[in-house]
Amino acid sequence: MTAERSRTTALRAMAWPFAGLLALAILTSAPIWWRHAWPVLTLSTIAGHAQHFGLLYAHAVGGTLMLVAGAAALYVGQTRRFRRFHKLIGYTYLLGGSAGALAALVLSLRPHPPVSVGVATATLAVTWLAFAAMAWRAAWNRRFDTHREWVIRSYVVTWTFVGCRLAQLVPVFGYLGEEGVTAGIWLYWVAPVLVCEIALQWRRGGRIRP
Repeated sequence: MTAERSRTTALRAMAWPFAGLLALAILTSAPIWWRHAWPVLTLSTIAGHAQHFGLLYAHAVGGTLMLVAGAAALYVGQTRRFRRFHKLIGYTYLLGGSAGALAALVLSLRPHPPVSVGVATATLAVTWLAFAAMAWRAAWNRRFDTHREWVIRSYVVTWTFVGCRLAQLVPVFGYLGEEGVTAGIWLYWVAPVLVCEIALQWRRGGRIRP
């Protein structure tokens, strides 16, 4: 009981910085969601995507649930507030996100030029599914600290939907021509995952205290 109380106290001490990061994620997501997902959800882009609009719509709905439910699940898990809704929010994130990721995976198998983009986006979809599966497995086995870390990893991958589009506003890879899009996608989702992993593992590599 004492260990659980100490863990809860430590988590609550980090609640405000953590909430700030989540708020930043939501604020940066809003304009990207409005520009890319909202037209799909309002059926405004059917004409341009007639052959695969069903998959695109599933991807937009799933991505929206990923961004919102994922942030809510992390906030509840960090602050321990509204815990009675944690499972509902978590399953919403898992099921909605899985639908969105699977739709993205199928869409990636029907790539348009440059073809290499499909490899990058398919790998991103599989990575999210793998991280989410690991989070679910840890929760099922009541390994909640491990569960929390896998959910953080999966949400970082979720947010790269936003990060990729924000970073594309900076023409870093313009000299690569068409393939610069693919290079950018790889960098803009692999780099956040790498930073996330360093942050999660940082204390475990610190000095051992007697």
